[in-house]
Amino acid sequence: MKHFLPILLFLLSFSSSAQISFLESQTSWELLSEKAKKENKLIFIHQEDDQCGQCNSVASQGFGSSILKEKFEQNFISLRVNVDTNNGKSLKGKFDIKGALISLFVDADGNILHRYNGSTSAGFIYAEQADIAISRKSRKTLGDYEKEYAAGERSARFLEEYIERRREVSMPTADLLDHYFGQLPVDSLNNSRIIKFIFTQGPTIDSRVYKTIMAATRRSVIDSVYKVSPMPEAVTMNNAIIGNSFRKAVENKDADLASQLGSFIQNSYGQDFLKGSIANNRNMIRYYQAVKDTVQFLDMARNFLEFTHVRFSIDSLKKWDEQDMKKNASPIHSPGVPVPMSVSKFTPSSQFFYHELNEFAWNFYQMSDNFGDLEKALGWSKKSMEWFDELTKGKGHPMSLGNPAYIDTYAHLLYKLGRREEAVQWQTKAVEAQKITGAPASSFEATLEKMKTGKL
Repeated sequence: MKHFLPILLFLLSFSSSAQISFLESQTSWELLSEKAKKENKLIFIHQEDDQCGQCNSVASQGFGSSILKEKFEQNFISLRVNVDTNNGKSLKGKFDIKGALISLFVDADGNILHRYNGSTSAGFIYAEQADIAISRKSRKTLGDYEKEYAAGERSARFLEEYIERRREVSMPTADLLDHYFGQLPVDSLNNSRIIKFIFTQGPTIDSRVYKTIMAATRRSVIDSVYKVSPMPEAVTMNNAIIGNSFRKAVENKDADLASQLGSFIQNSYGQDFLKGSIANNRNMIRYYQAVKDTVQFLDMARNFLEFTHVRFSIDSLKKWDEQDMKKNASPIHSPGVPVPMSVSKFTPSSQFFYHELNEFAWNFYQMSDNFGDLEKALGWSKKSMEWFDELTKGKGHPMSLGNPAYIDTYAHLLYKLGRREEAVQWQTKAVEAQKITGAPASSFEATLEKMKTGKL
């Protein structure tokens, strides 16, 4: 099973008696808007699909948190809808949603106030997202900015506000940024405040805006933008540039842009060639997976794991974690070198390695029928379980019997390799490991039954 590590937060408490009250899933936007206006409330829309049943179960846990019931009843009309239904497709089109597992907070006129990507069992996170939306409801709406822009408003201050509002809700800003940049006086290219504002919006590395800055702005100004910014802000700037460039490469199926982005990411690691090279490879593998180039994806993933992960030891991963901990405690900004692509909170490097071993093993299970590939994937899967157990041992982790998703992957591979009895034994372990976390185990149990009857 593919394991969605960044978004699945397993908590042990769940109360179904105090939860968000959702309207019938086929409630149209028109009825949602009418009801919200009548009750003077905002609208909460959670869009999901059937691709990750575990993700949906995790969201159910989060929505069942007792801390959400009163907040959402007082402030929101709530809807939970599958993107593959007619209503889900309609809402997806209205709000230009690219995928599922997205929570939107909008006003009754359809202005997006906030969006949260993913799902979590932690109810307090949904409460925090709701508070952000509530705090924005009295501000000038995106609709107001759109009307002023259509009427010809182009002042620098207005465009900065409009761009920032769109960025806050993850809406495209490239066209607005081009207009803003095009009317700036020449001396603005060496204004650190303006350069920081532009970098925060994430100009793609092939854009006129980014190329002009890199060619015309003094290097000392670019260095100072990163050097004086707090670490979270520096990371946000870099991740915005990386994220938007990656999305553009995927949308246009532009392998050259993806390769340029890989070099940008690698250079961001400065003298740490190994980590930079690994990050570069991760970028290209993600690209080929996103554009559904199965042959390139399988080839790159196979070589990547065999020449990195398989050759690493648990001791080497622990040393990397120690190094990361020290750097996180005392971050150093190297002049001229952007900060690495990462999150601002400390995430041990080891997590990425055992997560990738499991993820790619699952991908090979889904995409390949080659016996040799499946045998390699089985080895990766086994190592992911071993590393997870070793690195979480003695830390009070809720998955005390192992990571159920990783065990599930191993069982699937055994089954596909024709080792049905072993597959049943390991899937039984997956069920037990899932149950001890307090999360629903129905999907694991259903798989177990199919394995037993030979119908998987």
